[in-house]
Amino acid sequence: MRAIRRAGAARRILPGLLLAAAISCGCSRGDSAKPTVLRFWAMGREGEVVQELVTDFERRNPDIHVVVQQIPWSAAHEKLLTAHVGRSTPDLSQLGNTWIAEFAALRAIEPLNSRLRTSSAIRESGYFPGIWDTNILG
Repeated sequence: MRAIRRAGAARRILPGLLLAAAISCGCSRGDSAKPTVLRFWAMGREGEVVQELVTDFERRNPDIHVVVQQIPWSAAHEKLLTAHVGRSTPDLSQLGNTWIAEFAALRAIEPLNSRLRTSSAIRESGYFPGIWDTNILG
């Protein structure tokens, strides 16, 4: 049951996260013939099912290609820290809620407040408040 709830939450959140990543990397629709490629590290069970969501997202956004790398939760924290130190982080990654304060203190996550304020695609009202609130810093 827990995996089903998580997959459902991922299904609601992933499109917004992918659009936020596209916005944060300065992508714009139709600028070139090549699609923008986003590297996405997906953890645990969500990583197993996220490709289905990405397929639908890419169909709706043909100018964006998402490369998913599945990472077990047992290795995710160390991999993310190592990537940050080595300046080789993905464009988008899941992050355990209990890790957010640590990664914020390391300045390893980028605030998207200003980009979200100007986005017409991503609105707080379109998300479950409890999930949205876990991603607010400060």
